[in-house]
Amino acid sequence: MLDATDKVVTPGLVDLHVHLREPGFEYKETIATGTRAAVMGGFTTICAMPNTGPVIDRPERVADLLERIAKSAYCRVLPIGAATLDHKNEVFTDFAALKAAGCVAISDDAFPLQRMDEMVEALTRAGQADLPFIAHCELKGLSRDGVVDRSAERLVDAPVQETLAEAASVRLWLAALDRVASDPRRGVQPHLHFAHVSTRAALEAMARHVRQGRSIEKPWGFVTRETAPHYLSLSSEAVSRHGAAAKMNPPLRSAADVEAVRWTTGCLDVCAVATDHAPHSPEEKAAGLLEAPFGIVGLETALPVVRAEIGLDAALARMSYFPSDIFGLGRGVLQEGAPADVIVIDPQARWQVDPSRFESKGRASPWAGEWLAGRVCATFVGGNLRMRDGVIL
Repeated sequence: MLDATDKVVTPGLVDLHVHLREPGFEYKETIATGTRAAVMGGFTTICAMPNTGPVIDRPERVADLLERIAKSAYCRVLPIGAATLDHKNEVFTDFAALKAAGCVAISDDAFPLQRMDEMVEALTRAGQADLPFIAHCELKGLSRDGVVDRSAERLVDAPVQETLAEAASVRLWLAALDRVASDPRRGVQPHLHFAHVSTRAALEAMARHVRQGRSIEKPWGFVTRETAPHYLSLSSEAVSRHGAAAKMNPPLRSAADVEAVRWTTGCLDVCAVATDHAPHSPEEKAAGLLEAPFGIVGLETALPVVRAEIGLDAALARMSYFPSDIFGLGRGVLQEGAPADVIVIDPQARWQVDPSRFESKGRASPWAGEWLAGRVCATFVGGNLRMRDGVIL
């Protein structure tokens, strides 16, 4: 018997953007450790990015990944396919074959497409396969080799990325979308999903696009988006305090950008909040701000962090029903016939973040030592109890 008195019972969380690292980089994370972290944080469904070794770019590799998931996952894991073979941005993958093998979306995450013709082709293929295309918006000519945002230039001694690298890419993707959608010869209306949106300028570019009336038969049109807990809560000032534990790509932005992302996410429109959980080994992150790889972990801290910024009701909507609806996953609801993916939250619990106790192999968290309010105390996946009171079952 589980006593839920004074607790919140709600659909399990859905994360559209997780790096599980397996196969190929099991020293960073595995399907088992990543999904243990997921159920600890209340996630019952996660979408796995294709940045593995080998890359998830061929149907047989999707099949291998699904076998691994069946053997070791503690929650539902849905594969995302790579946009190009071996992430080389030279030859496109077979989007339809990847869908048939089990992928729920295609992405260029971490290997962003740069040219209009590439974007047009990617969106055409995604539309033909009826798959969302997840775009990593970064023009390399502007971001160059920067490790922090321009707003951190006076705070740390490190190469900077131009903030507009994101918005410039967003505009290019939107222009590509217009070209595809307005061409009757292509006969497709693709779904473009923007990953980890972090700047006011990018949000303004998207808002103008929507106001011009370009939409398709989706709940909120051609364009959907996600942001991440760290872009709601941390500005680039955090890099000077946390170093490589606050190094991610896109980098943390200015306080004005944080406010814009927080306001639009919490008050204005419909979007998803996804963790972009990207674990690395402690040794890699210990290399310092310049040499450490991009990426922090977030599955075990996401809900209380997002709740603190936009409130519990908004956080649950943007981390459960909305992401499920964006990708058509059929999750995020409590009703007869729906999957019994349920979490129980103690909204009064206060706990201190101790990365050494994470289920994830990753330890890089800018919330290390911080006190957070609210904690998931039980996670059911398909009616089966996977976590109770901090113990994985």
